[in-house]
Amino acid sequence: MTPAEFESAAAQAGELAEVISLHLLGEPLTHSRFPELLAACSRLGLKVNLVTNGLLLRSFPASLFSEKCLSQVSVSLHALSCLPPEARPAALREAAAFALEKPAGLTVGFRLRTAGEDDFYRLAVKTLMLAFKSTARPGADHVRLAEGTFLNFGGVFGWPGGPGKPRSGCLGLRHHFGILSDLRVVPCCADYDGAMALGSLNGKNLSGILSSPAALSLRDSIAGKTAMPPLCASCGFSAPDS
Repeated sequence: MTPAEFESAAAQAGELAEVISLHLLGEPLTHSRFPELLAACSRLGLKVNLVTNGLLLRSFPASLFSEKCLSQVSVSLHALSCLPPEARPAALREAAAFALEKPAGLTVGFRLRTAGEDDFYRLAVKTLMLAFKSTARPGADHVRLAEGTFLNFGGVFGWPGGPGKPRSGCLGLRHHFGILSDLRVVPCCADYDGAMALGSLNGKNLSGILSSPAALSLRDSIAGKTAMPPLCASCGFSAPDS
């Protein structure tokens, strides 16, 4: 998106959503004008959760992360397991350094999704615990590393379309929706390629798209009130209860 397209989309989303999450499978920090996008969110009075793999956090001035819109930076550590083994420790240390230098009031959550306690899991936990000089014992789902900084654990996400566990319903289009970088509106972040796109903000408004008969029908289908779409039935997302 251009900054103007982003600001228009964000303004419309902000009328409907409590939190704007910048991710949807892409890496937000690769946007060549990312600081302008955050500044637009601040102008609009939005609350933003930035989701990133953490590799580019330290390539921006620290002042960027003091934008008033930014409430949380979520670092997807499991993405770093795709790096060559010799590059992983430095990447983890850089992510830790960002959190150690974060502005007051900003929450940093490290997300570690693994199928079990494999080598990368052990490396990530050890590196972060050492960086924060933490002696806390990791719980089943998280450990507090410092004030406003957490390491959160979870299982590997099962993307739609695979042989995952069938679902009876989801909160897509009730609890969340997504806007792709080409301005198409989708029911959730798992629909990253627009397989169930409902329309485009290029020529239409967001509230109109989300209240259209097609969107309302899809919302009922995703909720399990009618036959669930094949893309959703095997999705591994665990939706909130309300």
